Amino acid sequence: MEQTNQLISTAEAAKFLGIKVSYLHKLMMRRVIPYYKPNGKLCFFDKAELEAWMKNVRVASQAELDQQAQKYIINRSKR
Repeated sequence: MEQTNQLISTAEAAKFLGIKVSYLHKLMMRRVIPYYKPNGKLCFFDKAELEAWMKNVRVASQAELDQQAQKYIINRSKR
């Protein structure tokens, strides 16, 4: 049984996210992505936090956009 608060290394985090380690370092330097640095040297990542970060900005499907547009048009015509 896998723990939900499992900390992983930088290389494992990059692989988990599907990005290069160099790009992960860039995200870390910009403070875009959450990480832990317990002894001031090695960095670790929480898998659950990485998943939450990946799900942070959701792009709606075309069907959802069409539905929102239809609701908007209906509401505008009622005014």
